[in-house]
Amino acid sequence: MDTDMIIELRDVKQYFRINDRMTIKAIDGISFGIQRGEVFGLVGETGCGKSTVARVISGIYHPTEGEVLFQGECISGRHRSKVQAHNLQHEMQLIFQDSAASLNPRMTVEQIIMEPLRIQGRKDVRADGKDRLESLMHDVGMSTSFLSKRPGELSGGQRQRVAIARSLILNPKLIVADEPIASLDISIQAQIMTLFQRLQRENGFSFLFIAHDLSVVRFISDRIGVMLHGRLVEIAQTEELFSNPIHPYTRALLSAIPIPDPIFERSKMIQYYDTRMPLGTTMVEHSPGHLVLE
Repeated sequence: MDTDMIIELRDVKQYFRINDRMTIKAIDGISFGIQRGEVFGLVGETGCGKSTVARVISGIYHPTEGEVLFQGECISGRHRSKVQAHNLQHEMQLIFQDSAASLNPRMTVEQIIMEPLRIQGRKDVRADGKDRLESLMHDVGMSTSFLSKRPGELSGGQRQRVAIARSLILNPKLIVADEPIASLDISIQAQIMTLFQRLQRENGFSFLFIAHDLSVVRFISDRIGVMLHGRLVEIAQTEELFSNPIHPYTRALLSAIPIPDPIFERSKMIQYYDTRMPLGTTMVEHSPGHLVLE
């Protein structure tokens, strides 16, 4: 058992049976772990299973096979008890892509951020919780004047800042962010990314950051995992992945990253990978910590 791992997936599969003849293999046997205080980026094209991984880790989905361990304790399948699930709610938080859908439109910003404390039955909701609330608003770059507003009165970036504040109110050990900037303007994306980076550095939580843009993930991640068809095809330290990509799908993704140089863009060679190709079955370690599916 690796005590440095905050979360670990062991050969996890998540299948959705559509009918007698069709079963969708959203996750098809993936294994990886996130260390304490680490930022792990998970990338891949739309439909590769990234969001399903987030939902399995957070307990929204129960894996068809395999195990999910949190701090060395199995939290999936028959091992997940009601008491355990309640305790996990303050140790693990999920930030969704669509902030408009994840925030209750009838609640004020104050009620939204304080709701996790109320659900946990914490006695400090009115006392210490107020001080914590004001501190969080400052941390996410918002004035306390927004506390009386409702989600419909906020911009997309402001709503996502509220969602971030809500996820931090319980001081979680792990935050799972499922494409949290995908629906935001480019300028706002940069602000939210910088905010994530600062908050993670100050609070020290482990962070699973899910996105489809490798250049964005490079900015914030210590390690990166690349997904394709429900499988992890490559895992490596961030700079190792960018300087020495081994799997052809990873190389294809990297070659497609736009460079702000029109002359270079016209002359660069974009690599292509046929996603219909069957994937391998064995993860091979090419260098310490650099795993590739072959």
